[in-house]
Amino acid sequence: MTLAPRRLSVDILVNAVRSSEATGDHTIALARALVRQAVTVRIFSNAVGALPADIQIITQQIDAAAYPGGADLLIVQYGIWHPLAELLRSTKTPALFWYHGVTPPELWSNAPDRAVLHNARQRTNLVWQTRLAVCTSAFTKTELQQLTGYPEERLVIVPLGIDVTAFATPLASQQITALRNKWQLTGKRVLLYVGRIAEHKRIDLLIAALGHLHKDFPTLHLLIVGDIAATTATRDFHKQLQAQAIHLGVASAVTFTGRVETVIPYYHLAEIYAQPSQHEGFCVPLGEAMAAGTPVIASRSGAMPWVLNADVAPAQAAGALFTPGDSADLARQIERLLAEPSWRATLIARGKARVEAFTLAQFDQNVQQVLAAALAWSQQPPPVAPYQDNALATSADVALRGYRVQSKVPGLGRLIEWLRTNSTSHLKAGYLDRIIEQQVNYNRLLAQEIDGLHQELADIKQQIGKLTEDHED
Repeated sequence: MTLAPRRLSVDILVNAVRSSEATGDHTIALARALVRQAVTVRIFSNAVGALPADIQIITQQIDAAAYPGGADLLIVQYGIWHPLAELLRSTKTPALFWYHGVTPPELWSNAPDRAVLHNARQRTNLVWQTRLAVCTSAFTKTELQQLTGYPEERLVIVPLGIDVTAFATPLASQQITALRNKWQLTGKRVLLYVGRIAEHKRIDLLIAALGHLHKDFPTLHLLIVGDIAATTATRDFHKQLQAQAIHLGVASAVTFTGRVETVIPYYHLAEIYAQPSQHEGFCVPLGEAMAAGTPVIASRSGAMPWVLNADVAPAQAAGALFTPGDSADLARQIERLLAEPSWRATLIARGKARVEAFTLAQFDQNVQQVLAAALAWSQQPPPVAPYQDNALATSADVALRGYRVQSKVPGLGRLIEWLRTNSTSHLKAGYLDRIIEQQVNYNRLLAQEIDGLHQELADIKQQIGKLTEDHED
């Protein structure tokens, strides 16, 4: 009797997984691509939101201490540091580092958020614990190399996948009319933004550009599609943007929709899609807009020139680019698209051609190639990092990430544990954990410095010994 070969198993570790968020949607697409290749997939996450049924059944919300292990390959999604990623330092399982890019801390004004991003950038050195690194664009590949020095031959680029067919399917005119009526956009020329309401997205530039254009284009209306209540920082930034619009006299020409069920119809409603961010590791909305046949404008920064093919073939760029942070230049690009129908048609055609590189079918093919490469590299050890952990560096990690509140009180123990956990989680996650992780970073850097000093001292002793021998001779 011949036994069937055992299916390959892959575990995906991610900070948070939920639909309609970039990393969450990528995790869903990645899991499905692996399943189509007859791979057994499990997803482990620190936070789990609403998910499709097929993904929900393979997803677990756990902490690092509860991770069961046992997979043939580990994939760590990294766009921000998370405790599950720290398992790379101890696991014996061959691992793959999927890098989405980390926003530069200087693009945030909020000090706690800057601290989180500093930590995330420093912890990218976790890549040295893996056999292969996958980057979402040429930009994130360069960024990861600059942050870590990881070997070129172990870096591959896999763009995010986009459901081009879903976005390209035309909408009935009644649907567009209903959407215009809902948001009071009848007779308006819609300038669209889709995404997070966050500082580094530079939505303020769109409002400033609208201020430049409002007199000559009074029917131009800025439609901002994104959750306006996700976090305290989101709510504060939303208020700042509203105040800016009032100050510039364009408040009546700006609409925030909040979170919507699906973004697809909004691209078909819009005349222009604009992405003013100063840092993007890929930027899915650009691809979605191109698929929908909406001409795009983007900042000449991050991965966006690469997504629009502007860095390879500038004369054939699939979108217009503006100088990062320059609202006047953004306004000029918007004005040109509003005033020149032929330029609009050109960008639409180029966009539809470019987005074919990002289809789900192409993503599946890329994942298949990455899987093969990861399995090949798994037969070899991870690359040798420029700094090797010693006993001091290993003990530098003082975080108790797997600690659980416990109670030995009979009967009421579970309730007491629940009360203690939920009454202190805001303090632990929002304050104490951040302090401790900063201390871990400091400890590791200090361990590296001490190790370097020991090496220098050993070199000096060796030189003294040689000088002594030469003198005696």
